[in-house]
Amino acid sequence: MKRSKSEESHPTPSRSDDRFFVCACVILPFLAEAAYIFDAFYYHSSANSASGYEGLLSSILSVFIYLQYCAPLRSRYIRFFYHLSLWILTEVGTLAHIVYYVKKNDALHIILYTVWATVDTIYFICLICCRVFYKHRGLHVHVPIEQEHLFHFMSRLEVILALFIPVFFDIHLTTLTRDNIAFYILFDFFAESYHRFRGAAIKATLYIFVVVVTASVATEWLYIAKHEHKFEIASVITEIVAACFCYLFIVMQFFPGNFIFKKNRKYRHRARTISTATTSAFRPARVSTARTDDMISYGFDSERHISTARTDDMISCGFDSDRHISTACTDDMISDDYDPDRHVSYF
Repeated sequence: MKRSKSEESHPTPSRSDDRFFVCACVILPFLAEAAYIFDAFYYHSSANSASGYEGLLSSILSVFIYLQYCAPLRSRYIRFFYHLSLWILTEVGTLAHIVYYVKKNDALHIILYTVWATVDTIYFICLICCRVFYKHRGLHVHVPIEQEHLFHFMSRLEVILALFIPVFFDIHLTTLTRDNIAFYILFDFFAESYHRFRGAAIKATLYIFVVVVTASVATEWLYIAKHEHKFEIASVITEIVAACFCYLFIVMQFFPGNFIFKKNRKYRHRARTISTATTSAFRPARVSTARTDDMISYGFDSERHISTARTDDMISCGFDSDRHISTACTDDMISDDYDPDRHVSYF
């Protein structure tokens, strides 16, 4: 593994200059993993299951675990061990949950956290492939986190914390999901780049992600209201499905084919502007040796007696006196690599 100099690590000078921001992006996922392990071992060691604490700390900080994909690390060696360390911490916390539910003989949650461990492992493998091993194939982070996003996340989490403290510490209420708070913040963050998406696959992934998260939240509140086991199963299953689509979106955003770049967007805008200012199609050029009301001669060759006329449907952009070929301005000529010295007719 060689050191990478891609724009993924530091896409803008402001990010590379802001050391505090870089450290925060690297450290916050570890804090979130530490909170996850703390909650897991709290349930494992605490004999009082009716204390009211429902894993609020890990639920609030879990959003930063998902944001590890855009940690601004330049060296691929460091990236590898960074993601490996986070994956190990995730599996330790998940294993602690499995041990806790084994003691309670809760088959549903044993299966649930086993599936979580499998999904997290698959995501870790995909993340290592995209960020470490396949960098030479042009895979980069196309939905990066910036300084303003970090403060936006903090403000959202403060509001959510104020709203959910009574829910989490109410001993009569039982929370089911682990990451729905993180999903709520993430799909708002992903939607900011929607105008750059190209193709139906990445757009459909984001739409399905949002729909599944909404279904998970709705079924969780139905379980809290009615205490029916079917709503509990539906809520935890849809949460896992939402995590799969979130991971899928993160992997898809590494591939440049899913995005429209600034140069292409600029070209498309220019092409649309030109097309609205000109007619939609050009008729074949008229050749004549006389001047009529519909044709104004702009040049005449006495040897060949061919004049090039300007009509309402054709605006001459250039004329080669040696070949007598008129070049018309069309939408196809408005491109960055157009050479006007070729004198090629596009109509």
